[in-house]
Amino acid sequence: MRISNFRSAIAVFFGCALAAGPSAAQDTLRIGGTGSAVGMLQEVGAEFTAATGVKVEVVPSLGSNGAIRALADGWLDIAVPARPLKPDEAAAGLRQVEVRRTAYVMATSHYKPNGLKSADLAGIFAAEKPTWADGTPIRIILRPRSDTDMALLGELFPGMDKAIEAARRRAEVPTAATDQDNAELAERTPGSLTGTTTTQLKTEKRNLQVVPLDGIEPTLANFESGAYRFTKKLYLIVPRNSSAEAQRFVDFLQSPQGVSALRETEALPDTE
Repeated sequence: MRISNFRSAIAVFFGCALAAGPSAAQDTLRIGGTGSAVGMLQEVGAEFTAATGVKVEVVPSLGSNGAIRALADGWLDIAVPARPLKPDEAAAGLRQVEVRRTAYVMATSHYKPNGLKSADLAGIFAAEKPTWADGTPIRIILRPRSDTDMALLGELFPGMDKAIEAARRRAEVPTAATDQDNAELAERTPGSLTGTTTTQLKTEKRNLQVVPLDGIEPTLANFESGAYRFTKKLYLIVPRNSSAEAQRFVDFLQSPQGVSALRETEALPDTE
């Protein structure tokens, strides 16, 4: 459940990749990225395989930064980070070809959570003993400082950056290394509160409740209409000279079948 597990996962992946080589299986498409996209990629990848015969291997536990590094080094065909490319990464031969968005939500193991105001979230994270409306403790879960979700929380909710740092000083507040660790810890922690996405919750069938924010449920209809406004973006990145299989996957995502498959995972086209 700690950061060392994340590093171990990357080490195992690169060890296997070195043994196999970048072109070990030319009919296999290797994809990795942010953990919240894993289930989406597995479901959409299965439909792509059924349509084209190209096998899709989704590499877990790489994270955004790890996946971009793996793509640049030739061990992935496609990376799906939760951040855009940095200028040096684009200059190194990577390009963005697609952006999807999913609702970013607060989730809990509480069986019937009360709704929260987005303006109050920073106060809840900073408080030493926050509680739900029924008086039971709210137990927040954090991510590593380098994780893209920590930056996203700061962007979406006023005052959250300072509140997160205050929470880190409390010994009882845990830090989950990956999106999957985060969801698993939230499931088994009574009264948990953590950030995640509707795409991850749906595709992984997580036993967590979504907390309404500002009185709005993050349904697909509310998210698509803009009524629910909190968003996490997923970026599809390929090498400048991408493989034929990677281009077929990009084309599939932009086809009616691919758009429908993504919609089933609650991932919508980016509107910006």
